[in-house]
Amino acid sequence: MNKEMAKAKVAYTEVEGATTEDARHDRVPELHGFQEIKCHLIFDVKMDFTRKARFVAGGHTPETPVGLCYSSVVSRDSVRLAFLVAALNELDILACDIGNAYLNAPCRERIWFEAGIECGKSMMGKPMRLIRALYGLKSSGASWRKMFKDFIEQRIGFVPSVIDPDIYYRKNITPEGVAYYELLLVYVDDVLVVSHDPDAIMKIIGEKFEIKNGEVGPPTCYLGADIEEFQLPDGRKAWSMISHSYVKASVETVKRLLAEDGRVLKSGKRFHKGPLPHNYRPELDVTDKCHAEHVSRYRQLIGILRWAIELGRIDIQLEVALMSQ
Repeated sequence: MNKEMAKAKVAYTEVEGATTEDARHDRVPELHGFQEIKCHLIFDVKMDFTRKARFVAGGHTPETPVGLCYSSVVSRDSVRLAFLVAALNELDILACDIGNAYLNAPCRERIWFEAGIECGKSMMGKPMRLIRALYGLKSSGASWRKMFKDFIEQRIGFVPSVIDPDIYYRKNITPEGVAYYELLLVYVDDVLVVSHDPDAIMKIIGEKFEIKNGEVGPPTCYLGADIEEFQLPDGRKAWSMISHSYVKASVETVKRLLAEDGRVLKSGKRFHKGPLPHNYRPELDVTDKCHAEHVSRYRQLIGILRWAIELGRIDIQLEVALMSQ
């Protein structure tokens, strides 16, 4: 909690000389036209068993314009094409994760909140005005995207592509005098750089933003897929996206969901030629429809399977398409 709040404190500022009651009754000129929200801490245990706390805003309460609710989401196809371009042109790839990315961007909504004990005893109960894009706000993704986009264009000299605005390019020349395009791909706060000298670009990013754990290196995981570098028969490097870790994590998710109902995932050495019994026709299924909770569960499971297909498990594409219908 202390680690998170030490970083999150840049997101808000005290409204001096005012009480929360003054703010709620519109007696504070500085907060005129502002909406009150609640902020809270959420906790998680990550995949490597480290504990995580995050200070977030109740972004579901303010009325946020639809035009501010978007983020940087490079498409999976763009990532695969970038790997192909890297292999064809013998380019290197580096990845990094920008820490507390949203807190670098200004808050685009007029919002205040009453400080809780997590903000410190001296601040507790006082009105705080949000000045940075706190996690949880619907507009935070758009605010961060605009700021990072401006930085990419103005500081590094890249421009967004027409077909995917979250993949940027810049013309450069190799030491051998060959002209080519460097690529920079952004998925919220995850950055991929494809270049003959990606270190130089990452250094510029690191000077402006905090890179999580200071880790910059070849990608090992992106968009839920394992990323693997391998050599082609002619000696050139290439990259692949593999679904192994995602599928294993999905199986554990299903086990946990079943355990909540007191059930277990069936296992054994039986050989299946496909995900469905050969004589099953989902379009002819006349069993009772699911109730609301199971409808949500079913959609969750179908979503897991559909993303596995996106990551390469095309062997189950037909069956998942049938069950999606």
